[in-house]
Amino acid sequence: MTDDGFDPLTSVHYHDTDPGVRWTKDATPAIEFNPLVPSNGVLTPNVVALAGGGYRMYYTGFTPGTTRTDLLGHILSAYSADGSAWTLDEGVRVDVHCPHASQRALCPDVVPIPGGGYRMYYEARTPDAPTVILSATSEDGLDWELEDGVRIGDGEWSYGSPRCVYFPTDRGLVYRLYFHHYSFPLASGLDAQNHIVSAASLDGLNFEIEPGVRIAQETERETYAVYAPEVLRLGDGSFRMFYAAGAEGIDGGIFTAVSDDGIEWTKSPEPLLDLDVELDCRMVSEPCVIELPDGRCRMFYEARDSARRSRILSATSG
Repeated sequence: MTDDGFDPLTSVHYHDTDPGVRWTKDATPAIEFNPLVPSNGVLTPNVVALAGGGYRMYYTGFTPGTTRTDLLGHILSAYSADGSAWTLDEGVRVDVHCPHASQRALCPDVVPIPGGGYRMYYEARTPDAPTVILSATSEDGLDWELEDGVRIGDGEWSYGSPRCVYFPTDRGLVYRLYFHHYSFPLASGLDAQNHIVSAASLDGLNFEIEPGVRIAQETERETYAVYAPEVLRLGDGSFRMFYAAGAEGIDGGIFTAVSDDGIEWTKSPEPLLDLDVELDCRMVSEPCVIELPDGRCRMFYEARDSARRSRILSATSG
């Protein structure tokens, strides 16, 4: 715990009990697609438990009345008192912006920060360039101020779908960012190096990519990529990751891995959630997990139906 009472171990992406590998899909969508732009829908959920109770979901979508044909989405939000029924918040949390996010801002990860307030890490896309990871800060989780600079980006590889977990060390509090590392232009195949990697920072702004690969492309379900890591610190000090994997002809599937130290991971071979109902038969991706008031866990994920309309669906543990 820091001097101001901030506990990095339990402040975000923490579950006292392992959510495990048994999940049942919920019948009702959490967030429906915007009928004004149904071909794009809503994408990449991230849910934060609020200190005063309830939850806020950040996701990529479109505000009502959006007419820009070059816009692929900005970051919006919704509120829920119970993790089941969601009310859309007004306005845009992070809009598209130059120079790095002129086309899309997506894959938000919101974490409380020492001293109060929040930081959002998000993927940023501009035409004909590799994606990068940027950040913004907010006092209330609704009004966000962009931070200068690029958190992760080198002009050669595409980076995105970030998740931040705190690691106390003898050097101080380390921000570890997990994220995908994609070839650019995007290539497929098990040799494409479309992996999940990590980077570390002492200030949350200046990151150094860590050696090695956290989750590698290795199986026939991973020939397109592994991506969208959701990393949970568990009460016993170990870690569980939920992540998405894609292959030619199979757009997604949620898989899991476990780790004692957050660096070396052991995968489970079979998907926890697959493309097997109408609402998600074309895509299952971008998992995030919260604890519910009754002790169960809920996983939110991006889903696409047979008409290629994207929604945010959920599944419940147990």
